Amino acid sequence: MSSNLNRNGLIELYRFIFAINVIKSHGMFPYEGQYFGTGKLSVEFFFVLSGYLLTRSIDKYRDLPLLSGTWKFLLSKLRPIALPLIVALPFNIIYELADWDGSFNIWGYLWYVRVMLEVFVLYFVIRRILKDERWFIAIVATVFFIASILHVIPRFYAHGMIRGTSAISLGMLLSYVPRPKIKKKCILWLALIPVQAACLGIIMLDCNLIVEETLDLILYPALIYLSFALPVHNRVMNYLGALSFGLYAFQCVPRALRELGLITNIWVIFGIIVALSLAEDLIKRIYKLRKQRGENSDLHTKEDTHASEAS
Repeated sequence: MSSNLNRNGLIELYRFIFAINVIKSHGMFPYEGQYFGTGKLSVEFFFVLSGYLLTRSIDKYRDLPLLSGTWKFLLSKLRPIALPLIVALPFNIIYELADWDGSFNIWGYLWYVRVMLEVFVLYFVIRRILKDERWFIAIVATVFFIASILHVIPRFYAHGMIRGTSAISLGMLLSYVPRPKIKKKCILWLALIPVQAACLGIIMLDCNLIVEETLDLILYPALIYLSFALPVHNRVMNYLGALSFGLYAFQCVPRALRELGLITNIWVIFGIIVALSLAEDLIKRIYKLRKQRGENSDLHTKEDTHASEAS
């Protein structure tokens, strides 16, 4: 539970809001009005955020051999999302078979997970090979520049790999920017609140390419950078953030059921997503609690053994 206290409440709240926005854009949220429908903008936020957090996680495994280090790094990324993936991917198969058109895509709505994992492994290997951090930053900047140019070309605009590579690279570059040394938090709040309002206003409305690039290149980095500079700890926000990936992944379940004609009611569809997300989080919490109890039990056993040997 202590790890949850180390989470940034603002970031966790954003994750929850953007996950709900994706659900709404896919027609699985009870509110079907014109606002909050641009789910693609939410995916870009997740890309930039994942890139921002990627650098520190890479450094944890840099001293290991390349193959074992890459494998352990990949497992560290898969482990937190394994349960939703195990549930969602079979339903993607069911959906593809029910909506067979000659092509097959097992990832479905989870395409962004595949892109992130591929980019993550690529950058991990590059960082492992390049000892000089300056060369690594130069490589990331070059990739970001090329991918960003391709991203604004209509022919490549919808290509997920290009979108993901551009945004993740931007997030990684952002992680090298020093934290602001401002003691008065009110100044940071004065800078953050307009950014929050701008992001919220844009995702509420339909956006064109220029506005989307503004989010990707300016507003999302500012939102993430300023939020991490403010250590907000809130259990409710942390809990909502913990549900975010489940909300995103478990869309695949009612999507397949709806394609089969088994459900049509929007409240039932949304209820399935929420129920599965709550259940997945509960399972994780029970597992962590039992693991902590087991570790504490082992610790007490060792202490008793040492005490008896000393006596």
